[in-house]
Amino acid sequence: MPEKDVTPVAPMRILKTNCCPSLSGRSELTYHIGCNAEGEVQFRVVGNSGSGQFNSDAVSFSQIRKLLSDCPADKPMTSTVLRPAFRGKSSNSPAFLFAALKAELIVLPGSNKDSGYTMGDIEVFRHEMNVLIASTTSIANTSVDEPAKKKPVGRKPSGRPIE
Repeated sequence: MPEKDVTPVAPMRILKTNCCPSLSGRSELTYHIGCNAEGEVQFRVVGNSGSGQFNSDAVSFSQIRKLLSDCPADKPMTSTVLRPAFRGKSSNSPAFLFAALKAELIVLPGSNKDSGYTMGDIEVFRHEMNVLIASTTSIANTSVDEPAKKKPVGRKPSGRPIE
């Protein structure tokens, strides 16, 4: 039997874990926001109360921000803008990550139902993440099947603010 290529997962210091409804409202998602050793902020969806499959790989906030900013400002955006981050992965993954961005107020619902989303205030999110990165608190990294619990860890912060 041939061996599968396994890409090593870079360690991620989990700064925040949260739950939010999926965009359809039919399930609840659990996601982590963390940072790598260089202080780069990353998102990953780790749980879904429904049956929809997803990819739990971390996506850097810099890639997310680039994909969001590539959308024309005069057109409402949808979760499809995140497809390049999950090329060849589960089709639910962009929408599930987009739901996490909505929960963090990075994207905001349009004024009319089904009118798409607009950019939120990224500076507020960046400030919150910089505070968490500078702290020594980390949330235990649990498997995707177990709920995450807060647990202080005596790690030295990288001190690098997110861009």
